[in-house]
Amino acid sequence: MKPLIALVGRPNVGKSTLFNRILRQKSAIVDPSPGVTRDRHISPGEWQGKRFLLMDTGGYAPENDTLSMAMLEQTMRAIQDADAVIFMVDARSGLTYLDLDIAKILKKTFGDKKIFFAVNKVDTPQLALEAGALVKSGFTEPYLISARDGAGVADMLEDVLATLPCPEGEEEPEEENSIKLAVLGRPNVGKSSLVNALLGTDRLIVSDVPGTTRDAIDSILKRNGREYTLIDTAGLRKRTKIDPGIEYYSSLRTERAIERCNVALVLLDARLGLESQDMKIIHMAIERKKGVLILVNKWDLVEKDSKTSKTFTDTLQQQLGNISYIPVIFTSALTRKNCYRAIDTAADIALTRRQKISTSNLNRFLQETLAMRHPSTKSGKELKIKYMTQIESGHPVFAFFCNDPELLENNFRRFLEKRLRESFDFAGIPITMRFVRK
Repeated sequence: MKPLIALVGRPNVGKSTLFNRILRQKSAIVDPSPGVTRDRHISPGEWQGKRFLLMDTGGYAPENDTLSMAMLEQTMRAIQDADAVIFMVDARSGLTYLDLDIAKILKKTFGDKKIFFAVNKVDTPQLALEAGALVKSGFTEPYLISARDGAGVADMLEDVLATLPCPEGEEEPEEENSIKLAVLGRPNVGKSSLVNALLGTDRLIVSDVPGTTRDAIDSILKRNGREYTLIDTAGLRKRTKIDPGIEYYSSLRTERAIERCNVALVLLDARLGLESQDMKIIHMAIERKKGVLILVNKWDLVEKDSKTSKTFTDTLQQQLGNISYIPVIFTSALTRKNCYRAIDTAADIALTRRQKISTSNLNRFLQETLAMRHPSTKSGKELKIKYMTQIESGHPVFAFFCNDPELLENNFRRFLEKRLRESFDFAGIPITMRFVRK
């Protein structure tokens, strides 16, 4: 198992900047506003051949509001989980009372942890001189670093990794073997609550305040011998309602989460039904050829009778129109109703999305389909489809070889797609059909 390093400190000392510097990528959102990182954000890293996990945490800010308390609890859990802690302060502001509070908590509660003291934002010789005069933390001599420029980071990280054991034991599955599920939806539909329900722990902060989740957060779920990567994402609002800065970058992270996933779990609020922004999210996933599963969440809050779910499903399929092939499951993150059924269904979609159908089976399907309905054309010229095959791709792509692709009409294309879905069970999976002149 890879060792875990946690970055801890008060808000705006540069934890996310150091996180991005060590990983050599822009994985965490960086913004001058305090409190941008709210959840624990974990990503794999490698330094001089040593592999580890790096955790960015919400800034320690012990205020009395519900969100600040949740952030504090997450920070404490992060330290408990970590093999080593990098405690960061800001050289420009020196040691504050809040820094001293954190140092006290670290020494009192987590004295058994390997804790490294990092003085960040040492960008000039004068700041280096002032930082060297800082009160010693009692953990290690302070490392004077600049997360923005990279100065001192390599030496510090080398010392941190030297104290950690090399990963031993069973090898972790390759990332490709993990089914990646992006949890998508408008703000406050219960995305983080669903992930927490599946994991059986308060892995992510849950709050009634819309926009609590800002980064796309990965969590690992193991079920029935399979590994799933659950990517919790920021709620996607209408573009016109996205504020510049933090929320804009959160939306970019969400779009990147869609790019990474195998299946998009799109959550709807059962009380509101399908809205225009939900459709935009669904189409965003379909355009990227991802599997899609709709979860009607908060179903426990709806008054219902024996016909409620059928009526809701019928209305939903009518609204979806030509993408009504997307399965619908009614869930409740609060009661965990159908949460694991949703995961099993998503696994089926992910595996079917990767299946390779033999050319002989496809051409048998084509002959039966053409016997049912021959393609008609407005010009009177006959369209002859001679054979078909599946093209190697990460999603289903089929090539139909014919005498003249321009003769193909949309109604016959739709008929072919419907027959493909019925014959090979492509529920929830966008398929691509290419017509090639032979």
